[in-house]
Amino acid sequence: MAIAHYSPLPAEIDDPVTLKEAVALFRRTGHPAGETTLRSWIREDGITTVRVGKTAYMSWTDLIQAHARRTAAKLRASEQP
Repeated sequence: MAIAHYSPLPAEIDDPVTLKEAVALFRRTGHPAGETTLRSWIREDGITTVRVGKTAYMSWTDLIQAHARRTAAKLRASEQP
């Protein structure tokens, strides 16, 4: 007899992460990004979020790409004489 598998994570996102998890992971990079900043990136880049109950999930890959673009731009700007 098969048992239906239920996962609380959204099937629409391959690599789901919550905002709090993303903040903690970015803190370890040396280029931290807070919740407010991540919310702005999600809105600006049109990153898909999926709610499961009260928790919102988004793609970790999408957040990493947004972080990389903005960090690279910030580093380039800081190198200007």
